Amino acid sequence: MDEPHPKRESANAVTIDTNVRCLRIYPTEDSDRTLAELQAVGIKLSKDQAIHLARVLLAVTQQWDEVDITAWRFERRQQDGTYRLTITSRVRP
Repeated sequence: MDEPHPKRESANAVTIDTNVRCLRIYPTEDSDRTLAELQAVGIKLSKDQAIHLARVLLAVTQQWDEVDITAWRFERRQQDGTYRLTITSRVRP
């Protein structure tokens, strides 16, 4: 007996979780250096986090010309110790 064909979905059904996380943001929240002394900012990602960030960036750059990545270094999530990254763009009229 023939098995029924699985239901098909279009590419429009694909969604991307924009809740990007990272392992660490440098300088750390307990750094005693001032903003004027800082010359770089670092973000530590696991392999899965890096892939997730890449997917989000690839998706949003289909529509946006510029992308802002904000790392929330003072907001460590209690359940897994990760930090939030937000991906945004300024909308021009």
